[in-house]
Amino acid sequence: MRFLFKTSYEQDLRLAKHGGHVFWYSLLAVALVAAPWVAPEYWLAQLTFVLIYAIVGLGLMLLAGFTGLFSLGHAAFLGVGAYTQAVLTGMGWPFALSLACAAGLSAAVGVVVGLPALRVKGIYLGMATLSFGFIVEEVFARWESVTGGNSGKHLVPP
Repeated sequence: MRFLFKTSYEQDLRLAKHGGHVFWYSLLAVALVAAPWVAPEYWLAQLTFVLIYAIVGLGLMLLAGFTGLFSLGHAAFLGVGAYTQAVLTGMGWPFALSLACAAGLSAAVGVVVGLPALRVKGIYLGMATLSFGFIVEEVFARWESVTGGNSGKHLVPP
């Protein structure tokens, strides 16, 4: 029998609230690790997009849910990381190294945008991050030699 009442602070900190959750979390982790070797290519591509958007959703939940801030610039950071990954992979860099560089550049852009944005709150933060998103979109559209312009970057699958 499971009680709905919490009796200690340790229960609040636990990821798995009950013993059965540990089994299901472990099964999910094993399925995600085994997916590249078991799943067909189509489903693997779909799973990749789902996990990318899940990470973006977690970032939005962290920003809006826990801190109460209003941001509209998440897609710009996703785009900076994606284009960095595409450009470096297209230049022949190893996947893991280009992924680390893409994450680092996206984080650096986040720091550059975030430091001035610390001074504004509410709708002004939303306007600042929305304008940053528009700026990044314009840069991606105009910088055709690197990003491919409005057509995007075409890469050959590995």
